[in-house]
Amino acid sequence: MNAMRKVIRLFVAPWYLLGWLSHVYLSLTNPQIYAVFGDTALIPGYTGLWKSMVMPSITFFAFLLAGFEILVGYLLLSEGKWAKTGVVLSILFNLFLIQMGLGIPAKSGLQDFLSNRLPNLIFLAIQLPLLWGLDEWLIPKPLRLSRK
Repeated sequence: MNAMRKVIRLFVAPWYLLGWLSHVYLSLTNPQIYAVFGDTALIPGYTGLWKSMVMPSITFFAFLLAGFEILVGYLLLSEGKWAKTGVVLSILFNLFLIQMGLGIPAKSGLQDFLSNRLPNLIFLAIQLPLLWGLDEWLIPKPLRLSRK
């Protein structure tokens, strides 16, 4: 199980550690690409909030997201409580993305589930084993958080 958790962490952490680059790039070069993400939310009123609050400040929110992704990626490569904090943040983020959807228009509930919810549900499920037994560091000693 320990080896499996290492593989999962080495799969999930780069997703965050590299994903932030796309958000910085897209927010600076094509910020309107984010507009569709408000259209597939499950929570009533979220679409209006997205269009009125998030989109006018999308570069700020994309940079905030980039910082969040760097933090989560780093924490996932850490040890003990730090790694578990990273896992919890990642799982919560994926729950949020399941609610928000991936901005893909769908003609039916099944199509919406398959295209907007299932990818993040799978990514979330892959991470669940990480909630148990994250005792080893996966990052070099000079880059680690202090144990104090």
